Amino acid sequence: MRIIYVVLAVFLMALMATPGKSQSKKSCSGRCSRTCGKGEKEEHTEDCRRMYCCLAHRKKK
Repeated sequence: MRIIYVVLAVFLMALMATPGKSQSKKSCSGRCSRTCGKGEKEEHTEDCRRMYCCLAHRKKK
């Protein structure tokens, strides 16, 4: 009986450690570039692949 619990525990830990396919993929709402400007925020998205998605910082009022 202990072996079943151990196998179940290992299976659940492995299941929780792998990323799910239902996670939403981000798309770039700015521009894709290898380098971003000083006033831009760098993010990684699916659209830009290995480049950065450069987003302009919003100014606080």
